[in-house]
Amino acid sequence: MKLDYSNNKELISEEKELITPSIRAFQIGEGSEGKHLKKVVEKFGKKTNDEAYIKAMDWFILEENRHSMTLKKYMEVYDIKPIENNWIDNVFRFLRKLMGLECEVVVLVTAEMIALSYYTALSNATGSKLLKDICAQMLHDELRHVVFQSYTLHKIGVRRNEFINKIVRGIRKFFMRITLNVVWVKYKDLFRNGNYTKKTFRNDCLEYLKQSIDIEKAGKLV
Repeated sequence: MKLDYSNNKELISEEKELITPSIRAFQIGEGSEGKHLKKVVEKFGKKTNDEAYIKAMDWFILEENRHSMTLKKYMEVYDIKPIENNWIDNVFRFLRKLMGLECEVVVLVTAEMIALSYYTALSNATGSKLLKDICAQMLHDELRHVVFQSYTLHKIGVRRNEFINKIVRGIRKFFMRITLNVVWVKYKDLFRNGNYTKKTFRNDCLEYLKQSIDIEKAGKLV
């Protein structure tokens, strides 16, 4: 999708004030060099003799960084200054590096499922055609990312005892509930203006998680 950044009169001041805190946070969250992720992916790819997976994850990292640059360019149009760091993003990055590939992917896919609701709300909350186009592109990409990372969890889980997989699924459900509540408290004004209540936001996130777990179990779209 070709994005037209030339029209800087779409976003009214009230909308700019509304979206600024969350778009700053998601902009920094989308971008990462992915050094630890690349390291654990390469280790897993070599262990399973799956060079194609290593290349696929490289494309994933490039696409995430493109998302970050797209949001940053939009912010520049409306003079929204980027932030150096965000505590929620810092926690996510810390958790991702605690263990190996599975830990990375669980945190990543949780963020991507939250992003599906976020970009829907962001699109609904403003009249900016450019921002709506950006959100549509993000939703298209993030949905594919959720499927991809869910399949990664299948590749990891299929190699071990099912009891351990059930424990990991329980951890995923707990982590999702914690995360969605933190994100709601932090950005509830944006979500409410984007036609979300806390209940619909929670239900959407938990439904995305259910679908992700279904893919993880089956190793394919179900």
